[in-house]
Amino acid sequence: MKANISLILNGILLIAVAYLLSQHLSSGGEKAADGEAVASEASEPLNIVYINADTLINQYEYFRQQQEALEKRQAEASQRLNQRGAALENEFRAVQKKIQEGLLAPSQIAEEEQRLGQRQQSLMAEQEKLSKELVAETQRIQLELETELRQSLDEMRTRRGYDYILQYGQGSSVLLAADSLDITTEVLEILNKKKAAEEPASGN
Repeated sequence: MKANISLILNGILLIAVAYLLSQHLSSGGEKAADGEAVASEASEPLNIVYINADTLINQYEYFRQQQEALEKRQAEASQRLNQRGAALENEFRAVQKKIQEGLLAPSQIAEEEQRLGQRQQSLMAEQEKLSKELVAETQRIQLELETELRQSLDEMRTRRGYDYILQYGQGSSVLLAADSLDITTEVLEILNKKKAAEEPASGN
């Protein structure tokens, strides 16, 4: 699950970066009508920075809390289902043993088969329900993180005049980048401070 959530955040970063690139390209298209402005911009170096996805995953406190809570919930659900599954398997074996020993009448065998079949269906239904709940919770976290990250990056891009904000880390297309272009620490500070400021309000 940890690997899955890490992949989710990487996807969020890609979405946020793609959003910022589209914003930059669309604004660039509006300026294309002015030849002099385009020529002036072409002579200036692009203001490019990047975010280290791996560092963001490991140090964004709210994300870490959500990740740990989700992993704990998954572990508890798996343990509960495994215990119920083991108990049901023991009942199957016990009934099978009675049948082999001739201790059950045909009507009793039919009743046991129906009872165990219903319990098996109940277990499968609970497993499906828990799986859907975990998927829904993962999607909720994904949407929340995507929104927060996009807002923070958009604010930084406007304030600092960044042309591009790239993603650097495992799975990204950026192979090497200078440390001076890394704004991960600043982004983390913004995200962590926002969440810290929200906590007292949400606690009331």
